[in-house]
Amino acid sequence: MFAERGNLSAPTSAISKAAGVAEGTLFTYFKSKDDLINQLYRHLRTRFDNALVDYPHQADARTRLRYVWDRYTDRHLAQPELLTVLVQLRSSGRLFRENEAPTVAIMEMLSVTREVVQGGKFQNAPLELMVLMVRGQCETTVGYIQAHPEEEAISRELGFEVIWNGLQGR
Repeated sequence: MFAERGNLSAPTSAISKAAGVAEGTLFTYFKSKDDLINQLYRHLRTRFDNALVDYPHQADARTRLRYVWDRYTDRHLAQPELLTVLVQLRSSGRLFRENEAPTVAIMEMLSVTREVVQGGKFQNAPLELMVLMVRGQCETTVGYIQAHPEEEAISRELGFEVIWNGLQGR
């Protein structure tokens, strides 16, 4: 429903109807629409973490970053509505601050980013900003691939190389 209408334009009556429950039932599980939005956001972030079961913890930084890049890209190419919803939720101004607490994937991204920028041009850059830039580049790459599926392989590779070289300050 959020992917179709946007989170601000999706009334709880439509959400409950799509879920096959009475509107009052929706509020048995969620205190408010904001609570529903935040629960959905946490759920989507947790689902991504759960998809990282074979994360290469012992690999070099490039391999670890590429692993997350590929999983994030794969996920959003396979389920573009998830990316639509995540972008809408993040830009809604309705997420509770505690929902931005780092997940497993974010902690790994912070670790990899710290390792890559260490000693380089961006060693003093806020790591959170650098991680957000990786996410933004990945989302931009996904959007481009959706519009140009015949260029997926080269777009995926170029998008990753831009991030990898950028983090290294090249």
